Amino acid sequence: MATINAHFESYSAAWAANDGVAIAEHWDGSDGSLFYKAEEIAHVFTTWEEITQYWVHNETFHDKVRLSFSNPQVRTLAGGYSVVIVTMRWDIAFATGNKTFEGQDFEHGGKAMGGVNHVVTMVKETPAGLKFTGWSETPDAPITYVGRMYEWAASPDFQRR
Repeated sequence: MATINAHFESYSAAWAANDGVAIAEHWDGSDGSLFYKAEEIAHVFTTWEEITQYWVHNETFHDKVRLSFSNPQVRTLAGGYSVVIVTMRWDIAFATGNKTFEGQDFEHGGKAMGGVNHVVTMVKETPAGLKFTGWSETPDAPITYVGRMYEWAASPDFQRR
């Protein structure tokens, strides 16, 4: 578990540096099982070129990124692979005047947002250490997410915890 936690901590630091090359170093781009599903993208990337283009785009799309990972659950598979399920807390300050990855105007430029996603990853043991080969971000359904936001917004003296 220490190796998994260290890999996610290093990955978080690469995102905080807003560096597509540093992010890519945590991945095995040659793996045939490669997939990447970002919450805000309407499709799944399945080629190394698409995935790295997305990360390079984000270097100018984001001013600041903070990801934190918790509660890893590991399911060991054959051939040095594992599935890791983890909770990802994200905060992003968006740059102004940029377009989305799909080339559309982005109405939230200059704003900050945050959230929580469930992430399912595929990782592989390689001679260079642990590497991602798959990633899928899943937020809760809107009714669940909005309900939780209303709970978080309640004044502290009204919260029951």
